[in-house]
Formats: sequence, C-alpha cells, structure tokens
Amino acid sequence: MVVKAMLHFENIRSRIIRGRDLTEARDLLAELLSMPDSRLFSTFGIVRWTPQDVHSLKDQIFMELSTKMIQNGWNCNAASFGPGRRDTFLMEMARRGLAQTVNRLLEMGAEPDFNSQGYGDSTALMAARDPEIMKKLLYYGANPLAVNAMGQTDFTYKLLKGLTIGARFYLYNTEKIPFQALLNNFKDCVLNHMAVPYDPMYPLCLVPIVPRGVPYENIVDQALVDAMLEQQCCPFSSKALSFPLEGGRTVWQHIRFRMRSAPTVVPALLLAYMACMAKLDECRTSTDFNCVETYLDKPLPREIVPRGVFSKAMFVYMLFSLSMLPTSKLLRWLVLIDKVIHRTALWMDILGEEPFRVTNSLLPSDRKGSHVLNELTSMQALLVMRVNVTDSFGEFRIPDELTTLLASGSTPGVLE
Repeated sequence: MVVKAMLHFENIRSRIIRGRDLTEARDLLAELLSMPDSRLFSTFGIVRWTPQDVHSLKDQIFMELSTKMIQNGWNCNAASFGPGRRDTFLMEMARRGLAQTVNRLLEMGAEPDFNSQGYGDSTALMAARDPEIMKKLLYYGANPLAVNAMGQTDFTYKLLKGLTIGARFYLYNTEKIPFQALLNNFKDCVLNHMAVPYDPMYPLCLVPIVPRGVPYENIVDQALVDAMLEQQCCPFSSKALSFPLEGGRTVWQHIRFRMRSAPTVVPALLLAYMACMAKLDECRTSTDFNCVETYLDKPLPREIVPRGVFSKAMFVYMLFSLSMLPTSKLLRWLVLIDKVIHRTALWMDILGEEPFRVTNSLLPSDRKGSHVLNELTSMQALLVMRVNVTDSFGEFRIPDELTTLLASGSTPGVLE
C-alpha cells in the first residue's frame, strides 16, 4: 500500500536552492539518506507513521525532493554516490528499491544507462533488485548488454551474485531482450575467471538451461562446469544437474567425478554438493553418499582462499527438501550431517570462523552473525525430532534393522 503524506520543505528550502552546486546537493542528499527514520520524517513534518509505512514514505520524500532540486537546476546525472562517489542518484535509488523516485528521475531526464566502468554496481540495472524498477529502466532506454569493468552484463552480474529474482526477469522476457548475447556473456565471464566471487553461495542460482524449442544455443558444457567448480561454485538448478554433457555424463555425474578425484577438500564445495544432493533423488544414491564421506577425509589445501559468506537460504532449502524423505533415507542424511558437523568443527579450529560465515541477507547492513556449524546443528536437531531419535545424536546408536541400509551402500537400490 502506498502511503501519502503532506510534506514540508521549509527546514531545507535554503539547501535546496544551494543544491545547484553539486557539492551542496551531494552533501544534502547524503545527509538525508543516512538519517534515522524518525529524524528524517520530522524534518519533513511527518509526525505519525508505522513501521509498515517507512519505505513508502521515504520513496515519497526523495521523489518530491528530487523533483524540486531538478527544477531548481540540480544536475541529477552527477556521479556523487556509492564507492568512490561514482554512482548517480538514480543508481542509489534503484539500489534502495525506491520505485516512485526512480520513475520521477527518469521522467525528468536522469540517464538510465550511466556506466562508471568499475565502481560500485556500475549500472542502474545492476543496482536494481526490483523487477518493476528494472522494467522502468529498460523502458527508458537502459541497455541490458552494457557491461561493467569485469565485462559482465546485468544478467551475469545477478546470476553470480545470487540475485535470482532479477536474473529470472531476463529468463521470463527472452523475446524482448537479446538473450543469446546474455547467455554467452555469462559463459565468457566464468571461463575467463572474471566473475564476481560467488559470495552468497545461493544454491538455487540458475545456470541457464535453454528448453527445447527455444531458439537459443545452450551454453552448459564441461568447460563451464569445470570453471565454476574451480571458482568454488556449485549453484546448479535441477534441470542443469541432469543436463547431459558430451561423453554421456550428466552435469551431476561430472561434478561427482571431479569431487572424487580432487586431491584436497574445499569446505564450500562440500556444502554446495550436499545442497545439490537435496534437490533430486538421482543425486542422492549410495554412490553420492560414499563420495561425500570420502571427500570429508581429504586434507585441506596448504593455502586457503577466504570464501566470503554462505546464504542461510541454502540451509533452509536443504531442511525443507530433506524433511519430506522417509525415515530410512532421513537417517542416512542424519549420519552424513553428523560426520560433516564433526569435520566442520575441526576445520573451524584450524581456519577460524570467518570463512564459515552465514548471513540472512545480501545487504551488508542486514547481515546477522552465524556460521555453518550453527546451521548444520540446527538442521540436525530438527531432523532428529522428525524421526524421534535422542537429542545427543552424535552418540545415537542406529537401530539394528537399519544398519544394513546404512552400510556403505551394501544394499543396492534401497537408498537410491
């Protein structure tokens, strides 16, 4: 619901007039953007509001303020925001999701395709998370093929950042956008190792699989899979996991081969591998479980590259996927998760907690502290409740009638 308020500008009228000067305009807007909500609203005469009104009221404030400033001679295309002050106000508003302000700025001549080549998000499209804002930017002439300093289009940028809602926007609008060029850019960036590190590690991130009958060339091949694994990424969709590669292997079978033949363990890939296993029945056979357990026993590499952060969404997704399994298969997962917890605890003793951070949001300001061990333990506890085994699962004795089911795949087909 859009909330409207009668705004008062008397408190900053003189600063709006001085806003013809770019420094004055930047200082005013930066000050307002950093204000606490209560102070911002009181500045514009708003005395009553609810938490649900905050976003809409901010949108109205900056829409009307930018209108007055542009009418007063402010050049809204000046790059004054973001890292290195290389982003425009349009990019800042797109990043914050203030749709009314974005629309008003575009109506009044803001440049929809500003590209600062290498600072911040680089383009307004890359800053935008809301598909409605993306539509408006494209309507006013933003170029979906524009690239940042990493050579990435917005489609590639969003895929590699785990921003699946924005990435799906392109998948749903292939008739209006040169989609093959976007696909090719994604593959080129991954193969050239120019991709933004895949910090959120969102397991549902799409590797584009082009459906039959659609006039686009499929980009998934062994080289792409290898390049993503080398960058510690395993974010494949269900269709991508079962996609056949050259030589008859599916993507999943090739990943399993690579994991089995790897000389050292990468904790990030281990968790991504487990997230993939939770997707499909054909990805959690006895062979897959054995592969993970073998991978757990591999040594850490001599040089550890910091991974960044993991998305809590991965653990939530795994929990909901696994909770649907029958008891025998769920116990197999509990045994595996228990082993992973013990090994992760050892890795954290060696590497510290930083490489194992888990966050609830992509926005740094909203990130809450947690780590992989917390999430795995919580998942284990919830699954244990589901099958009514003891709280101290680490010392839980597997019932005799299930031991053969869990014995390294000795009963073919039962767990597949």
